[in-house]
Amino acid sequence: MKRKLFVVASCLFIASVAAFLPAVSAQAASVPRSPYAANDGESTLCVSGPVYIIDVHVVVTVNDVEHTISTAASEVCSVNPANFSDVVVQGAPPQGGAPLEVSKKVGVEGTIRLNGRTATLETNVYLPTNGGGAQCANSQPGDGSPPCKSSALGVNLAKTWIFTRNTWRDFYVGPDDNGNPVKVLVRLSDGPVN
Repeated sequence: MKRKLFVVASCLFIASVAAFLPAVSAQAASVPRSPYAANDGESTLCVSGPVYIIDVHVVVTVNDVEHTISTAASEVCSVNPANFSDVVVQGAPPQGGAPLEVSKKVGVEGTIRLNGRTATLETNVYLPTNGGGAQCANSQPGDGSPPCKSSALGVNLAKTWIFTRNTWRDFYVGPDDNGNPVKVLVRLSDGPVN
């Protein structure tokens, strides 16, 4: 009798587990997954083609010595663009939802798109200023002083090139407000294999 009771209880347990599994599978399957930007918690899942890591550095050269202002990195698939950002905001945030002034930003942000072996970079570079904004705030219109030039140093850069993996490419941005040359360095290297 005990043996029959054990067999019946075992069958009921197995039947309840079997009924539970399809419900869990159906629930998991109902979550939509984007084939282009799904994320497994560590890397971007790409539909096809390789995954690259983009590294972006903003460098200013002072007295023949390069100083890195900002660095950003991101994974990029060969089928969709990727965003990257490394922006620091200086000073107090704007009040009442006002837009953030370019002169308060330092760093780099942008997008990269790949088309075969061609890369297209669209980026904004925000350079540190030497305090010209405080001088502008103290000048009064019509007081005989020269016109005040804004110290906002946001530069938009758009470049397309044929890239070589693991090779740095540099693009001249312009001078900072001290006259030192600023470059954006970009490298695409092999990413994880999905």
